[in-house]
Amino acid sequence: MKISQVIIEKIKTDNEFSIELAKVMKVQQQSVIGLARRNSSKLSLYQAVLFYKEKGYSEEQIFEKENQLSKTSVK
Repeated sequence: MKISQVIIEKIKTDNEFSIELAKVMKVQQQSVIGLARRNSSKLSLYQAVLFYKEKGYSEEQIFEKENQLSKTSVK
């Protein structure tokens, strides 16, 4: 499953959020931002999803809906 644009934008624009996520994932902040730019599947790893949930995001907010994925893949 792909991470939603809500989370991607949060990582790219919220410095504190991306720093904390980098600590959880044990990588540098710039690496996390790069993962967000590429919409990498690594952002959906278990420890990252737990972090998003700790920050108050629901699974519906964290992951793109399947119908959104099929619409984007048709283009």
